[in-house]
Amino acid sequence: MAKPLKIRKISPNNRPERAAKRILRTRIKEFYSYWPDPNRLPTLEQLHNLRISGKRLRYSAESLRELYPDNLTLMIDLLKRSQDLLGEIQDCMTQRGEIEAYLARMRRKSAQNDHIFALENIISEYERRQSALFTQFHETWRGMTMDEFRESLKAMASRAKKTKRRQKSENHDQRDPVLHVISAAESFSVDQTGDEASAETIVNVDDGDV
Repeated sequence: MAKPLKIRKISPNNRPERAAKRILRTRIKEFYSYWPDPNRLPTLEQLHNLRISGKRLRYSAESLRELYPDNLTLMIDLLKRSQDLLGEIQDCMTQRGEIEAYLARMRRKSAQNDHIFALENIISEYERRQSALFTQFHETWRGMTMDEFRESLKAMASRAKKTKRRQKSENHDQRDPVLHVISAAESFSVDQTGDEASAETIVNVDDGDV
C-alpha cells in the first residue's frame, strides 16, 4: 500500500485555516497521483491506492470541515460516492478470488463434482458485476480528472474561514486549536482493507499545485 504524502511547510504556530488548506491540497494531489490518465486502464495496485488515498482525503476533509463555511459537504459526498464504487469493485475481486481458489481445490479432488458448474456461474456473475461497476467508476473518474473539476476541489480547499487568534495569556487548554486540527487529520492511516490503523511513516514530497 502506498504511503501517505507528508504535509510540508506547516508548524504548530500556523493558523488553523492555513494548515487546513495545505493538508487538503496535499491530500488532493496524492489522490490524483495514482491514476492520472483516465484514458489508460489502471493496474489493480493503482485502483487500490486510489481507493485508500481517497479515504485519506475524505477523512481529512471530515476532520477539518468545521473550518469551512460549506463544511466541505460537496467534496465529502463526491468522495464517498466514488469510494462506494471502488469498495464494491474490491468486494467483487475479493469474493471472486476466494471462490476461484476453492474451485481450484475442488477440481483437483474431482473434476466431475456437481458443484463445479454452480461455482463457475457464480464467478461469472462476479466478473460481470465487477466489469459493470468499473465501467461506471471509469466514467465518474473521467469527470473527476477534468481540469475544471480539479480546480473546483482546490478552490473548496482554499475557502477555510479565518479564525481569531487567542491571547497568549489565556488558558493553555483554550488556545488556538491548530494542533488538534493537524493531529486529527494526520494521525490516522488506512490499512489494505480500508480500516483505520495506527499511524504509519509518511514520505516527503513537494506540496505544489494540485
